[in-house]
Amino acid sequence: MEHANILRNTLLIDAGASLLAGVAALLFAPPLAQITGIAPWILYVLGAGLVIFAADVALVATRKKINPLFVKAIIAANIAWVIGSGLVLYIYQDRLTFEGMLVIELLAVAVALLTAVEAVSLRRLRTNTPRTA
Repeated sequence: MEHANILRNTLLIDAGASLLAGVAALLFAPPLAQITGIAPWILYVLGAGLVIFAADVALVATRKKINPLFVKAIIAANIAWVIGSGLVLYIYQDRLTFEGMLVIELLAVAVALLTAVEAVSLRRLRTNTPRTA
């Protein structure tokens, strides 16, 4: 039961952080664009996507029984975020400000850490769950 709580809490942290980042991107896109070098329209799209993602993650986390398939999808999306962040840093390094690169790096590290906890918690949850024939 403890593994389910760790997974649930980590998913809720993931949802909350995604919601916070999404709302910040939506509300403050123009000033963030000047600080980071990321175009405002990209920040609006990312913000909307993060808000939707946060709602999905919260929905998975608040169900009575956590669906492992949905958690795997969340983990896959987080891995895609980290890989995408690396690609953005490499491809657009000449367009991003130092602050923009720092924000992308810090968010990628945070997402990677959350993803690792989610993956380990899911694995422990699955190994401790009795299987039926």
